[in-house]
Amino acid sequence: MNKKFYTIMIVPHAAAKFRRIKVSKNFLVAAGCFLGLVFTAGLMFPHYLLRSSQLNASLQRLAQENSELKKTNEKFDESLADLRSRLAEFETKATKFAMMAGVEDTSSAQQMAAGGSSFDLKGLSPKASQAVIEAEIGTLKERSGALQDTFKVLDVAFQKQSLLLSSTPSIYPVHGLLGNGYGWRRDPFTGMRDFHQGLDLVAPLGTKVVAPADGIVTKIGPSGGFGNSVFISHGYGIITRYGHLATYNVKVGQRVKRGDVIATVGSTGRSTGPHLHYELLVHQRNVDPIKYILEEYRTF
Repeated sequence: MNKKFYTIMIVPHAAAKFRRIKVSKNFLVAAGCFLGLVFTAGLMFPHYLLRSSQLNASLQRLAQENSELKKTNEKFDESLADLRSRLAEFETKATKFAMMAGVEDTSSAQQMAAGGSSFDLKGLSPKASQAVIEAEIGTLKERSGALQDTFKVLDVAFQKQSLLLSSTPSIYPVHGLLGNGYGWRRDPFTGMRDFHQGLDLVAPLGTKVVAPADGIVTKIGPSGGFGNSVFISHGYGIITRYGHLATYNVKVGQRVKRGDVIATVGSTGRSTGPHLHYELLVHQRNVDPIKYILEEYRTF
């Protein structure tokens, strides 16, 4: 098959000979395609350059966001670790308070044992980090709920303890001299060995007698050898009796607080001189009042 050729004549300036270049049709077509590709590439290059610049900026932005996300996760990790540590501290204190109040605090102890592990968000993907964080928050919510229930129980227990403490005769009813104590002694009237069931607190006639604890006055009036007497019920099976009084400052059924004046010292009944006979009964049995008194004995 005969190939088609084209002749290109190059005519120089002046008197130089002109030249002829013989090229085939296929060569011209190939050269045209090549130039077309070069022209198209030239047109597309700025577009691809712009896209490449935008992609690079997006990658840099994503890298920055990823770095900030890592920092946020680290801070969140530290915050959760601090919260977990504080919660464990509260649980420890709750357990100690429960022991003081005589309350079994198994729920908090179990939560402490189950919640003592730590977690680390480093190296995790955002999705994995979110799952770990949500699980940790759920655990902390359970522990805080159990701790809240424990504190409710402790609040009731300490209210009862507070009521018991306020009802316990813990101070001397009279500031004076300690005469006969609780126990065996020689009876001043008969000279016989006798068991003294209270304290004799010597004080001048008319000295104020105060209630050593909260309670209700249950009886007022003469009581055999104890003369003028006052009886106070403090609850929990605790009763106090005050003998040899001169005057009364309360009425039957009256509620009194620790430190309230209930009577004055006298020498009524079987008495050798002005003093207060003070007895303490627990469940109808006499006990040594000094064992319940918190203030150290001294001469007032």
